Amino acid sequence: MAKKHKILLFGFGRYGEQIAKNLALDGHKVAIAAPSKEELKIASKDGFEDLYVIDIEDDAQLTDLILDHDFTHIFCAFDEEEKNIYLTITFKSLFRHIPIIAICESKETERKLRLAGADRVIDTMVAAANRLYYIVEKPAVAEAIDEILFKDKSIVFEEIEIPKGSFLDGVNIKDIAFSKKYKIIVIGLVDRELGNRFIFVTRGINHKIDAGDVLVVVGKKEDIDNFKKLLGVRV
Repeated sequence: MAKKHKILLFGFGRYGEQIAKNLALDGHKVAIAAPSKEELKIASKDGFEDLYVIDIEDDAQLTDLILDHDFTHIFCAFDEEEKNIYLTITFKSLFRHIPIIAICESKETERKLRLAGADRVIDTMVAAANRLYYIVEKPAVAEAIDEILFKDKSIVFEEIEIPKGSFLDGVNIKDIAFSKKYKIIVIGLVDRELGNRFIFVTRGINHKIDAGDVLVVVGKKEDIDNFKKLLGVRV
């Protein structure tokens, strides 16, 4: 069975809410931390139970929260980019061993987050631009994406690391009919050789897949599990 994580997510705004729902849907245990009770009220209505009002400038509060609950990952998802930068710097000074994921809306903020020590940075503007391409060029696909993200709860996103010697190791991504043959859609991949950079497949790059790269896929859970078994990845 794929390993599930205990995630502390900061911020429950326009991005944080959907990120938290997707993580929970994938089976991760998600706790929400926010500076205001109002955000946590919304999170509570959405079914989240582990909720914490916290002052992100109080190192003692942050330290106690991590030590008391043994979180394995931290997700900085505030709408305000400066808060995500501040949190990344703070947590990397307090708990260097805990992976930190953060969102941003600009290349400059992405650069600052990486300098601050974020292990993964998600550029929301790139994701939005990628979706706009679908809206303009392929509206039916955009509608399907909305259906996947917000309505069909049997559909999940998953990251799959490519094992060495598997049938995808050394193959060009466009040479594989993922949708037709395996009933999954590849959104993009994380390239280890490019410094863990995320690449959308819609950019038209016929990228060569190497062992250690991570495919980001969407599909029904059972189809993704079958695909992972074919790759030799534990389910």
